[in-house]
Amino acid sequence: MPIQTAVVADDEMLNRDLMAELLPRFGVQVRTAKDGVQALKALEAEPADLLITDVRMPGMGGLKLLGKAKEKWPEMPVVMMTAFASVESAVESMRQGAYDYLMKPFSVEQVEALLLRLNERQGLVREVKVLREEVRDRHRARTLLGESAAMKQMLETVARAARSNSTVLVHGESGTGKELVARALHEQSPRAAGPFVKVNCAALTETLLTSELFGHEKGSFTGADEQRIGRFELADGGTLLLDEISEISAELQAKMLRVLEEREFERVGGNKPIKVDVRIVATTNRDLLAEARRGRFREDLYYRLNVIPVALPPLRERADDLPAIIRHYLGHFAKEMAAKPKLEEDGLSLLCTYRWPGNVRELVNVVERLVVLHGDAPIGAEAVRRCLPELGPAATPPAPAASTADGEVVRFGDPLTVDELERRHILATVERLGGNKQAAADALGIARRTLWDKLTRYRGGEEPGEG
Repeated sequence: MPIQTAVVADDEMLNRDLMAELLPRFGVQVRTAKDGVQALKALEAEPADLLITDVRMPGMGGLKLLGKAKEKWPEMPVVMMTAFASVESAVESMRQGAYDYLMKPFSVEQVEALLLRLNERQGLVREVKVLREEVRDRHRARTLLGESAAMKQMLETVARAARSNSTVLVHGESGTGKELVARALHEQSPRAAGPFVKVNCAALTETLLTSELFGHEKGSFTGADEQRIGRFELADGGTLLLDEISEISAELQAKMLRVLEEREFERVGGNKPIKVDVRIVATTNRDLLAEARRGRFREDLYYRLNVIPVALPPLRERADDLPAIIRHYLGHFAKEMAAKPKLEEDGLSLLCTYRWPGNVRELVNVVERLVVLHGDAPIGAEAVRRCLPELGPAATPPAPAASTADGEVVRFGDPLTVDELERRHILATVERLGGNKQAAADALGIARRTLWDKLTRYRGGEEPGEG
């Protein structure tokens, strides 16, 4: 929406009247005030899209009015009016948050140009709001869901840790949502208004990662044409996420240890210590303590990082959470794509039997695929199998059956021994679950070692493949 209402504060009646005459020509309704106190009362009675105020007024002057207005209505633009002799005051007002200033005497063209700039600014502000809402919606869509005991315990740990400045080490398999935990720690902390900065330690070479983390001075190496601010400085006052911390080199581990201990560092090529106030959250999909004991990771750095450990359980250990998570993402993608998919019970049941080796990331992709490919159509077991071939083909329907007089079920066909029935059932279950031995063992209610022994026997002593 363009600027439609304005409050004009000026102790000179001629200037007030001039603005009251000019602004309506451009569709702006005006209320006037002779000083800052009256202007504040007018705004409190009915907020405006714009405040125009003289710098010098008796009582509450323009600079004080500017401060109070920005405190109460931070998004409302404020324009200062000043005579040529007071231009320094106008510049100071810009430093304090004024949008622009008008030099007295001003012309119709100057007022028109000012309103054009303001309306362009308002359009950009609205675009930024829309983009921020979209980002927030995405973050709300990718959220930590679950009522299982493991998830409740993890979320409680996150809530407690968020209130502190302690370093947190989040560990879990790939795709479990470690970045979501880091973001939750930031958003629930006193640092929420500060920056949330992340860097993927596995994505860059040692040289590039060092520069990315600590920044560099101009000329510090070939290609360093200008000074660069690193992620630690950018995260000052906020949270820095070090994703996949286990992948950094031994030399960089030593530098990281110093930063964690002393909260200061030097840029690459620099010698001036830079102090920062940063909350560190590190993530890994490895067992860092085991890595340290093998000599692959500094043990002292591990203990510095592992002040508060947060363990993210894999999706296969959260069977009770699966229906809610699946329905959550189904609703999200349905809204995003303006579709009305119906997930049938057999489709949901089949999704819940899958082991999800890629964890939540894989589940999100599969649900999106289902919504894209099926739109408003029902999503049953066959649709799920087509979108998730890893589930394997559907099991062969059982042979027709009849009941004897005493209720015993008799299957038509050649009589089978109990061992043969068991063999067929186990092999069919393994095939149905795409060869995933752990999933088959869970579905059959037997230990994985027992399943392994039976498959070895069925295949004439040949060791079954891993899965």
